[in-house]
Amino acid sequence: MALRGMIFDIDGTLVDTNPAHVLAWRRAFQRYGYDVPTERIKIEIGKGGDKLVPSVLGQDGEDRIGEALRQAQKEEFLKIAERDHFRVFPCVPELFQVLREREIRTALATSSDKKHLKATMASARIDLPSLADVLVTKDDAQASKPAPDVIIVAWEKLAVSPAECAMVGDTVYDGQACQAAGVVFVGVLSGPSTESELLQAGACGVWRDTGHLYADLDRALEIAALAAAASR
Repeated sequence: MALRGMIFDIDGTLVDTNPAHVLAWRRAFQRYGYDVPTERIKIEIGKGGDKLVPSVLGQDGEDRIGEALRQAQKEEFLKIAERDHFRVFPCVPELFQVLREREIRTALATSSDKKHLKATMASARIDLPSLADVLVTKDDAQASKPAPDVIIVAWEKLAVSPAECAMVGDTVYDGQACQAAGVVFVGVLSGPSTESELLQAGACGVWRDTGHLYADLDRALEIAALAAAASR
């Protein structure tokens, strides 16, 4: 059976925002006296802030200043987004257009909130929701990635079964969320994770970025459909 739905992560998959998120988290930690190295933060990118803070500081740190850190990170990210121009990865509009022509419904699924997303789009000068059929943010889900909630909400809104869906993402946390949601994971190397890490996280295949995925779309859809059929 052919795929009927394709879900896309945003940060690091469609728009090159991961370095900004790392810097914003580093500055947020510094506000509260924690000099957390950039490399330590990088490996957490892709998680929601509710998962990132306890992973870095432990549950005690989460209980004491978790909410304050997340607010500080949001403020720092918004400052960066206002100052910088985020790069959109290659062929993003074209990829959504060709999927629409093939009658494959598309969703955006992010652990960021709507304010983060609005700032990202303003910086990148792209209206992502206009490209897709469905938008799901952390505001629509109880738990952020690597929990499967945003992906489950996405395929429900797409009105397709998880076995008819694939998700494109750039981190192992996308892969973990896909496995928990019963959705095929398609990896791209535009984020922090390596090819071997994405494959270990369950990717059916790995492409360099959205431009490579667009150029190789027939093969990618075939691989994803076969992986979905094998998982049934």
